[in-house]
Amino acid sequence: MTSAEAGWSSVSLEYNHQPLPAGETPKLCFNHYAIAVTLGQGFQLDWQIDEVARGQVQRQMLFHGGMTLIPVKHVNWGAWDRPIQGFNLSVKPELLTRNAAELLSIDQVEVPPQKPFYDPLILQIGLALKADLESQKPGGRLYAETMANALAVHILRNYSAHSHKSVHGLGGLSPTQLKRVTDYINDHLDRELSLEELAAIAQLSAYHFCRSFKRSTGFTPHQYVIRRRVVRAKLLLKDGKLRISEVAIACGFTHQSHLNRHFKQLTGVTPKKFSRS
Repeated sequence: MTSAEAGWSSVSLEYNHQPLPAGETPKLCFNHYAIAVTLGQGFQLDWQIDEVARGQVQRQMLFHGGMTLIPVKHVNWGAWDRPIQGFNLSVKPELLTRNAAELLSIDQVEVPPQKPFYDPLILQIGLALKADLESQKPGGRLYAETMANALAVHILRNYSAHSHKSVHGLGGLSPTQLKRVTDYINDHLDRELSLEELAAIAQLSAYHFCRSFKRSTGFTPHQYVIRRRVVRAKLLLKDGKLRISEVAIACGFTHQSHLNRHFKQLTGVTPKKFSRS
């Protein structure tokens, strides 16, 4: 399973299940940040990363949630002793660079290679993106970009070679900013919205926009958009001129099943039952 056709701009995910009893990778060098997360049963991992342990081969057990983080342009190699499953996250360097400019006040990101480790938040973000793919992407591009942005900030705060500056007193959006963004969302509910375009309307970076928008509304941009789509769906269902499948598309949902899921989650009833009430 892969996100190659999902339209995600800054992050990608690939789920793998290797049924072979053992295997290994060739020596690799990435042009992105690569995070490999273990799922299921544990296995013995032999690994080698330049600049870690003097480039010598290391051995350790990895269990569910164990992961490796390989920065850009670091040669690495791995081998396993039994069938494995897990997912790989690829994060574009540009995403970290954009966030580093504000979080660290630098324009060059340095994330040292890490020994295999456990990080509950990275695991949670990866599983959320995996679940979205498995469900035919009901969250859409905005959801994936919000998750990717949170992942980038977490990596910079916890694994960067630089210390981050504290952001104190960050307020919400101004009334003018909030009106511009919410008006834009309401005018474009029928299509995919991206985090970058919403942030640009507020004239903020994606990092500051997410924080400020939630402070102003109580919701992430993705949560707010879903709620507005459900509100519009209720109006169209009451009007009764469109079929439920047509209402779903008109409100920006990819499939009728996506409308059903979010509609019931927020209203407690299905669109069909609502339209008949």
